Amino acid sequence: MKALLCAAAFAFLVSTPGLGADAVSLVGTWTGQRDRIAKVEGRRGGLATLVITEQQGNTFAGRLKRSNPTGDEEEPLWGAFTPGGKLMMGSDDEGFYIFNLIDQNTLDYCYSETAPSPRTVCARLVRQLDEKIRPERGQVNTRRRHR
Repeated sequence: MKALLCAAAFAFLVSTPGLGADAVSLVGTWTGQRDRIAKVEGRRGGLATLVITEQQGNTFAGRLKRSNPTGDEEEPLWGAFTPGGKLMMGSDDEGFYIFNLIDQNTLDYCYSETAPSPRTVCARLVRQLDEKIRPERGQVNTRRRHR
């Protein structure tokens, strides 16, 4: 009986997510190269910069800046995620984002919008080096580097 109870307790601890896990923190600046395909304009790449300016619980807000041959564009976005960050989504005025937090400083995203000009884009973003996560609290430390 004692062995059965120990096995059950072990199974519970192994299968329970989030016991002592760090909170997800997305606040900060994330950059990376994006690849896009569109019905009208075709394929295009360029730099993407995601700035998450606020996070309350499992919701966040910020803006995404994209470089294009015709000039940079910047749009606000809003999102939410499940506890632990396994499922993340966002939206702007025209389309939807899906996010995947690879680790505390690497974030993948894909974006899609429909008519009148359907397009889809994906990128791997890395948190800027000047911003570090304090693992014990899941918070961002912003500090200047001496150059």
